This record gives sequence, C-alpha cells and structure tokens, in this order.
Amino acid sequence: MQNAYMPLSSGREKQYPKRIVVHCMAEYIDTDGRDYSAVEFLDKIGLSVHALITPSGVIIRCREDGQGAWHAKGYNTNSLGVEILVPGLHTYESFLTAIKTRYFTPRQYESLKELCIGWANAHDIVHIDRHSDISPNRKHDPGDGFPWTSFVDELNL
Repeated sequence: MQNAYMPLSSGREKQYPKRIVVHCMAEYIDTDGRDYSAVEFLDKIGLSVHALITPSGVIIRCREDGQGAWHAKGYNTNSLGVEILVPGLHTYESFLTAIKTRYFTPRQYESLKELCIGWANAHDIVHIDRHSDISPNRKHDPGDGFPWTSFVDELNL
C-alpha cells in the first residue's frame, strides 16, 4: 500500500474516531470553467477528508486520524472519511451516472480494505457507513457501482 500526503486544513483540531464513512468523488471536477483535482476542489469548498484512494491504489492522506475532517454533515466529530476517486473529468451529473456502474479498480478496492481494517484495529471502530446511509436524501455515494454488502462482509469487523 503506497501512501502520499496532501494536507487539507479544514476540520476540527481533535477527534476520537469510532466510525468510518466511505465516499467517492470525481478525480477531477469541472467547476466554473476550471478543472480541479479532488484535493484542490475539497480545499476550495472548505471540506476535507482523511484519505483519498487513487485508481492505482495510492492512498493520499489529507488529515491525521486524530484530527476531525469536514466530510459528512452531522458525523464530523468522531468519524474517519475516505474517498474512492472516480477516474476522469466529471460534472456532478456525469459523476452520478458514473457511480451507477463499477468505477473502481481492484487496486483501489484492496487499498480501501487495508485502510479500513487498519483504522478499525487502531481505533476500535464500531460503525462503517456509506455516505448515502447517513445522508440518504442528499448523497448518493459510493453508489450502486460499489459492492457494499460484499465489501463489509470482507472486512469482517
């Protein structure tokens, strides 16, 4: 599992994680006529996440586990957030279409499993949720293109 570090400043100074929230977002998002990388976009809108996972399986750490991140409204005081990066340039509408079918790579899937198992062991995690589970009327990720049930079964938490 290869790691990189691209810090994001938005978030609480401290937290004690007990939950993991799995998200996905476009690797690059076209907004206001400019293309943004995922980290640039999160920074621009004042959000953050603990980790992003590239299609090649590299984990980009953006916040330390003990720091809060602003990634899941109402759940930012005790959760670790991870984003699976959907390849390609997307508007929000094309992103919603992309996550209806398989969009992740085997390397992303394995890195996500390793990261979640590591977090669970390090922090006594008691919940793992999809973003859409905790905000069902607002969010759709990680979408139907991600095999949630089998993923959770494989984690064996």
